Amino acid sequence: MQIYDTLDKKLKDLNSNRTLNIYICGITPYSESHIGHAMSAVIFDTLRRYLLSQDYKLKFVQNFTDIDDKLINVAKEKNTTIDKISNKYISQHLNSLSKLNVMPADHAPKATEEIKEMINMIEALISKEMAYEINGDCYFRVNKFDTYGKLSKRNTDEMLAGARIDINENKEHPMDFALWKKQINDEPGWESPWGNGRPGWHIECSAMSMKYLGQNLDIHGGGRDLIFPHHENEIAQSEGFSDNPPFSNIWMHNGLINLKSEKMSKSIGNIISIDDLLQKYSAAAIRMFFISGNYKNPLEYDDAILISNEKAINRLKQTLNLNSSDSLDELDPDKFINKFNQSMSKDLNTSLALGSIFEMSRSINQSFNKNINISKSQLALAKLLNILGIDTDSENETNNNLDTKEIEDLINLRNKHRLDKDYKKADEIRDKLEAMGIAIYDSDDGTKWRNI
Repeated sequence: MQIYDTLDKKLKDLNSNRTLNIYICGITPYSESHIGHAMSAVIFDTLRRYLLSQDYKLKFVQNFTDIDDKLINVAKEKNTTIDKISNKYISQHLNSLSKLNVMPADHAPKATEEIKEMINMIEALISKEMAYEINGDCYFRVNKFDTYGKLSKRNTDEMLAGARIDINENKEHPMDFALWKKQINDEPGWESPWGNGRPGWHIECSAMSMKYLGQNLDIHGGGRDLIFPHHENEIAQSEGFSDNPPFSNIWMHNGLINLKSEKMSKSIGNIISIDDLLQKYSAAAIRMFFISGNYKNPLEYDDAILISNEKAINRLKQTLNLNSSDSLDELDPDKFINKFNQSMSKDLNTSLALGSIFEMSRSINQSFNKNINISKSQLALAKLLNILGIDTDSENETNNNLDTKEIEDLINLRNKHRLDKDYKKADEIRDKLEAMGIAIYDSDDGTKWRNI
């Protein structure tokens, strides 16, 4: 399999001769997770599922950054502790991902539980003069790492503009980044050789990934927003510590999700939570939406596409439930399987892989109408859907809680729009009902409905 490497800007082969070590940057659990987090989780879960289907052995680690300025601020606002805040949102996050059929990581370390490894790493960097301490704060010397900027391809001015600059007049260089921050007032702190304090953001992932996966990763993943400064700084401190480059053979970054062409962000409040989305659509339709394009590109949130995905899921479910004939004339699924694998193995091209699935489904339906044996192809179709984590039996939570009166109210509203000749709104309600798993049909006795 080949994956596009952000650093070398080319497709690179995965090492198939040993266990693949994969580290994905996780969330900072200071509030409810949004669909941007879900999209990234689904993309890397899809990668993981495909690799497992191809008999790769994997070690898959995704962390939680449970010590951070934002967490500290939220805890102060709510007059509670950071661990109560983080534990609440970690639990919610994992529960939401489980509903989306995302497999749990092999290890999900929390930064606060790995402080010892971070201190050891900082001490080693200081001993090599790649880092220094000032009044309880520790910083990495950027000018000691000759290839700093190689991941983001930025010059010094661009990096200064894009970095989180720590305001400290005693720093040797404005680009030097924090490895350890001294404790201020009643902030959380841990004992260290430099006094009580807490780790900087970047050192956390380096220490945790090396503890669970070793000094050389096969894939390090995350959103494109992490390329600089987070992943750039990870490379510098990790390779500076180990003297054993590359820190990661492949840097894999997913695009971000946008609302009305604007990046989704907690800081500006334009977010949709994972559970909000699950109230409207099935996990299968949501997963299909997240992998409908090239994982490296931005994705525009679009209800129309999600509604269309629900219809597609229902059609696939119907295809899988067809009663095959016992005919000796059998539909061979191999060409569809081969197209699927070719697409997935070339930089996780899930868009083309979905295309081969729909092509296969159409062929199954056509063969069924010709009384051809489709049982082998149905099993193959189910297997390919499983590789993508798409469970056609999943239902959205709204449908699970929908009662007859709510359905009939929507049907009556649709019929009113039809009488008013507002066919666009009538069709929108039909689409909404179908997305919820309800099929309607008009007859002489009025509009009838049934579960799909």
